[in-house]
Amino acid sequence: MKDSAEVVGEFGELVNMTAQELREWLKSDDSVSAGWAGDKTDGESVGHESGRKILEILEANPGMEPDKYTDEQVQHMRKVVSYCKRHLAQEERSNNEKPVEEVVKTKSFASLKNWGHDCIKAREEKKKKWKGKKSDEGQKAGDKREAAVVIDDDDDGEKAGKKRKTEGEEEEAEDVEDDLQEIEEEDEENDEDFVGGEEEDEDDENEADSEADGEDEGEEKKKKQKKKGAQKGGSQGKGPQKGQTVSWNWAGGQPEGKVLDVKGEETSIQTKRGNEVTRKGNPDDPAVVLDTGKSQALKLDHELND
Repeated sequence: MKDSAEVVGEFGELVNMTAQELREWLKSDDSVSAGWAGDKTDGESVGHESGRKILEILEANPGMEPDKYTDEQVQHMRKVVSYCKRHLAQEERSNNEKPVEEVVKTKSFASLKNWGHDCIKAREEKKKKWKGKKSDEGQKAGDKREAAVVIDDDDDGEKAGKKRKTEGEEEEAEDVEDDLQEIEEEDEENDEDFVGGEEEDEDDENEADSEADGEDEGEEKKKKQKKKGAQKGGSQGKGPQKGQTVSWNWAGGQPEGKVLDVKGEETSIQTKRGNEVTRKGNPDDPAVVLDTGKSQALKLDHELND
C-alpha cells in the first residue's frame, strides 16, 4: 500500500485543473449530468461529489504543502488517484488519436474532469513539452552540421570535411529515430505504470474501485499490452545537474526544487512525517532528489519539466 506522501504526490500530478477551473466546470450542465448517482437521494453523481471534495482540498491548501492535509483529505486523494489512473490506462491512448472536437463529447472527458483531470489540457502540455525537446534536438543537430563542414588545412581538407558532414547527417537521422522510439516506449511504460499502481493499491482502494464501477456503469477494464523486453544498452546517464533548479506539474501549478542528487537506481527518501517515498530510477530515467525549501521531494526525470 502506498503511503500518504506518495498518494499526495500522485494526486498533484493527476489533478491538473486549478481550483478556479474546477469550480467553473462543476457549475456546468455537462458536469452535473455526467456520471452515476448511486444510492444518493439528492441525485448528485458520484463524480460531481468527488469534484466538490477535490475543490475543497485545493482551496484549503493552495500552497500544496504535503504536511497540511487531513487524513480524510488524503483518503479522498487515494480514491481520485485510483479512478484517474484506471481511466487513463483504458482511454488515454485512444483519446489522443481523436480530434479535440470529438474528445469533448465523450462520456470519459466529462467524468475525468469531475475527478479533476482535464485530458485535453494534459495533451496540450505533453505536446508543448515534446516540441521543446525537438527544438533542443534541432539546435544540437545544427551544431553537429556546422562542426562537420570545418575544412582541414591540408590538401585533403575539403574531402575530409564533406565526409564528416555526411557522417554527421547520418548520425542526426539515427538520433531522431532513436528519440521517437524512446518517446513511444515512454508512453507505453507510463500506461503500464497506471495499471501496475492500481493493482498495488487494490486492497486499500476497494471503495474507490466500487465507486468507479458505478461511475462507468459496469464497464470492464481493458488489459494493457506487455512492456517491450528489449532495452537499449550503452546509454549514458541522464537527468538534471546537481544544484540545478527544476519544476514539475502539481495540481495545476509548477512547484520548484533544487536538485540534491541524481541516481540511476531505486531511491528512497523520508518525509517530515517519517514516511518513506520510493522511485524506481534507472540510467535512462533516474530518480531525482529535490530540496523544496521546506522539505524534500523525489521525482523521476521524466516527471520534471524541461
